[in-house]
Amino acid sequence: MTSAQFFPGKLYHRRTDIHGKFRGQERGGIITPAEHNIVLLVTGHSGHQHGYEDKWSEDGSAFLYYGEGQIGEMQFTKGNLAVRDHSANGKDVHLFKAVSGKKGWLQYVGQMVSAGYDLVDAPDRNGNTRRAIRFQLIPIEAFPGNTRGEPLYAPEDKELRKDSLDQLRQKALADAADARTPRQRKAVYRRRSRAIRLYVLRRSVGHCEGCGRPAPFSTPSRDPYLEPHHIRRLTDGGPDHPRWVIAICPNCHRRVHYSGDSVEYNLALAEIVGKKES
Repeated sequence: MTSAQFFPGKLYHRRTDIHGKFRGQERGGIITPAEHNIVLLVTGHSGHQHGYEDKWSEDGSAFLYYGEGQIGEMQFTKGNLAVRDHSANGKDVHLFKAVSGKKGWLQYVGQMVSAGYDLVDAPDRNGNTRRAIRFQLIPIEAFPGNTRGEPLYAPEDKELRKDSLDQLRQKALADAADARTPRQRKAVYRRRSRAIRLYVLRRSVGHCEGCGRPAPFSTPSRDPYLEPHHIRRLTDGGPDHPRWVIAICPNCHRRVHYSGDSVEYNLALAEIVGKKES
């Protein structure tokens, strides 16, 4: 299974560039290609005619995206389930918008993270009020990772570092859906992201979870130096799930990105973490 790379602002034809390459549903707003670690979302103006529409939140921190289901209450099945659980399943979410006046053409918005959802009242195709799922999607750039210059241990980790391994794991698995606003959910998800990083570093007990060797050196705070690697992410940063993050030494980290057996080694790392998190 593979991920994919798209470029913000670029136009893609749904039939040739999306379905022709990745397969998946040819209709509807949520595309879930079976052979790729991606979920593709398409936003347009179809919901507007029913009294609701996808849009950015008032503070601009999240994109409010309605789930699929034209009649009756929306359910967490198929595409809606894929969006809700994309981090746990190691799948990247990519948002596209339909191009007005160019049938079949989509413009890429960017990679997003589902930081929760609301159940809101909205009309269905027949005009009946029903429960609708509205996801809060946050751009992945809001969650900087270590490879983008963020320190391995940041000042905001001070309180988290007091937690036990089990407490860190619970915070790493916590859902951000209980926060009320996009900005609150963004803050909660950032804390969750930090908890995940600290958890996997603590889980490693100072040894590379790839090759098993001790960390090559200690940081100024006397912590073993290992690097969190996101096994199933297009980028090496952003929030994820403990099942798909591993603490490895710099040598193994370079191997998984640049070696001739990088794909096979990444799969081997996934098996290692799978056993630890089962």
